[in-house]
Amino acid sequence: MKVLVTGAAGCIGRAAQARLVAGGHGVRGLDVAAAPAGAPEWVRGDLLAADLAAACAGCEAVLHLAALVHRPEITDPAEYRRINVEGTRRLLEAAAAAGVPAARFVLSSTVGVYPRDHDLHADEDTPCAPRTPYGASKLEAERLVRERGGVVLRFPLLYGPGDRGRMAMLIRAIAGGRFVLPGPCAAPRSLVASANAAEAMALSLERAAAGCVYLVTDDDDAPVKRMVAAIVAALPGRAMPPHVPLALLWPAALAGSALATLGLPAPLTRGALLKLSTPLTFSCARAKRDLGYRPVMALEPGLRQEVDEIVASGAASR
Repeated sequence: MKVLVTGAAGCIGRAAQARLVAGGHGVRGLDVAAAPAGAPEWVRGDLLAADLAAACAGCEAVLHLAALVHRPEITDPAEYRRINVEGTRRLLEAAAAAGVPAARFVLSSTVGVYPRDHDLHADEDTPCAPRTPYGASKLEAERLVRERGGVVLRFPLLYGPGDRGRMAMLIRAIAGGRFVLPGPCAAPRSLVASANAAEAMALSLERAAAGCVYLVTDDDDAPVKRMVAAIVAALPGRAMPPHVPLALLWPAALAGSALATLGLPAPLTRGALLKLSTPLTFSCARAKRDLGYRPVMALEPGLRQEVDEIVASGAASR
């Protein structure tokens, strides 16, 4: 089938295109970025200005990845709604007008729709209560998609080539010697490799039930210590960061939170320390049962791919 992939230049977008082409599907990318070398058909533009009717024409499915992701400097809920909600509404209407079946419209969403980003285990039935304007906008977009019979996939912390988010920040901090291990770092966390996210999206085009939501993870919860060890193993000449007792870090974290409320930079905050020291896990049992989803990428090789790309770009210690 012919598939429109929005956000095609992003981390999951790149992986999704590769997975679809490998599965024999045609791909048309849509992104604000220029088409990369060797890209398939490409529409350059954003969700609010692009000719979405033309982008959807001839397509039989849509993977909707484009979004304004959480950025601390953007605090206005209206800006997130404008892109993530109204942009999704425009795309839904264009896809429907082009004859795309409702169940073949798949939205990439986030575990940011849940009430906490630490000390939580959740599945699809866990009540949602977003903490940020970004999370609230994605939950509203989810409702639009599901009301029209589309499918939603929620992803936790992402990693893989093309990542520009928190894992990339962690890699650069470790490479630059700016990271310490807070306490034992033994609490499990769910992650998802871009290749695994792409696998689930491809499967959902064929097997997902209309209006359903699925959590997708690596199905291999990993403590921060294991993530860091995998990153260190891929970085030339880098040793494991030292462990620092949590009792010594809490005063700095509380002071950092106070600075952050004033709009000042803070190397460590209460929220960041909680994320690093408490569990945050999600069940992908429904995706395994309904979609036949099985991870295709393990943590260590997936992180090595991202580290190798960052090192090759010269951005490892920025």
